[in-house]
Amino acid sequence: MNTHIIDMTTRTTSMVDLTLELRSANGSSTEFYQADEERVREVLRLLAAPRLFAQPHLLLASQHCASMIPCKGMDMILARTSARTPLKFPLNLPQGLFDIVEQSEAWPDNKSAAIEDQNEQEHGQPRRRSSLIEVHTLGGWTVTLKAVAMIRGNVQDERQFFSHLPDVPTIPFRLEEGGFGLINTANIMRVSAWPKPEALPGIALPLALRRWTPSRIKSPANLAEAIHS
Repeated sequence: MNTHIIDMTTRTTSMVDLTLELRSANGSSTEFYQADEERVREVLRLLAAPRLFAQPHLLLASQHCASMIPCKGMDMILARTSARTPLKFPLNLPQGLFDIVEQSEAWPDNKSAAIEDQNEQEHGQPRRRSSLIEVHTLGGWTVTLKAVAMIRGNVQDERQFFSHLPDVPTIPFRLEEGGFGLINTANIMRVSAWPKPEALPGIALPLALRRWTPSRIKSPANLAEAIHS
């Protein structure tokens, strides 16, 4: 009897499922679910396509229902799962290695990060850059990311990376609880990074970020939340 209980517990804890949340440009959120492990891996493989948001529509289908959603209307996709994902972090880009993960804890002292960067550069190693990045999208969604980059080239290569970042259709990042997220760069309203990157593409206006006010246009869910807050 005890052996049977242990086996059932093992099966429960090892179950692989997937919750997919689509965050839209109108501020709404839609969730989909899959509990079949083989289909979970197939979904993750399809989501990992580098030009996912470049296609006209995203088609989702189960045994009983099908949904077709325009990709231009999606700000972000969150794939929460304990399954091994096809996305390999850190991301191996031409400019270097980039590890991007969802950040919820307090950011460490910027001075210590700057010292670490200087020491690595003196020894001729790739340029290490640690940043806290805050992304705001059309639908009012906000995500804070911790990005650790190992830049292979010089300052000019780093400048080119930031210059071409908006041309990348999808920005992937790791979720703390397991899985990954995808940001549609076409629907980004603002990106702020601390500390400021050494190399910026173009001329920057010498202004400090003082205040951010969310849109007055709210979805019904956001409106109800605002009323009760």
